[in-house]
Amino acid sequence: MSPDADAGPMTRFRLADLTLLEQVVLAVSFVLFGVYVLDPFFLERSKALAPEARNFLRSVTDIGRSNWMLIPAGSLVALALVLRRTHLGFRNAAGYGLIASTIGFVFVSVGGAGLIGNLTKYIFGRARPKLFDTLGPFDFQLFSFDPDHASFPSGHATNIFALATVLAMLWPRGRVLLYTVAAWIAASRVLIGQHYFTDAVGGAILGTAFPYLVREQFAARRWLFEPDPHGGYRLRGERTRNWLGWPGTSASDRAPGKARLFSNRRPDSLGIEDE
Repeated sequence: MSPDADAGPMTRFRLADLTLLEQVVLAVSFVLFGVYVLDPFFLERSKALAPEARNFLRSVTDIGRSNWMLIPAGSLVALALVLRRTHLGFRNAAGYGLIASTIGFVFVSVGGAGLIGNLTKYIFGRARPKLFDTLGPFDFQLFSFDPDHASFPSGHATNIFALATVLAMLWPRGRVLLYTVAAWIAASRVLIGQHYFTDAVGGAILGTAFPYLVREQFAARRWLFEPDPHGGYRLRGERTRNWLGWPGTSASDRAPGKARLFSNRRPDSLGIEDE
């Protein structure tokens, strides 16, 4: 009998199989490697960047600002609340529910992630890359409100990854494009020397994780999302899922004339009508 036969079937590695101590050691190792190896490496690469490339990255990096995401979303939330009270322009309750809950989901997810990110910046107080030569990559001034000590996590990375995650939840077929754009925006913060590599990674993790927590709360109230038969979550309303091209929807359901966002049926909660 061969040694492979005695070994039995191969098991897939899972982080959950590690002990708490092993998980802590692994996490600390990754953090130290990122701070002391990757951060200085990418900082040197940013200093060697051609002026033309740097100017281009400076022109696109502000896409990660939250202003253009939250101000329109907040204004639309306020408008939706007014329309809910007056019913102006909305004879269709299901259509109102779809629009209002979608805007609310974007606002809470992006705004909440950004708020946590900003609080974290000033709690940790990490020095920015421009202070690397004097302070190094591991200088922290806890609860500092100095902009020069507000590097971790990257706010731009947090915002753009939160928005990408929200849009990917609504339009799963576009998630590769969305996360690719988000990664480039986050990388631009590193390449122009405003953040360390680990700042961008931390922001990306926060921005990706927070919308999942928001989705759980929305699904529990049947706002926009609902549990699916496989243990995950999906958009409420089969017609909406068809219109957005969700996986698993039939071709006949996506035929012209059948993929309607709105119907004349009144929903039982803030969201999309049940089919």
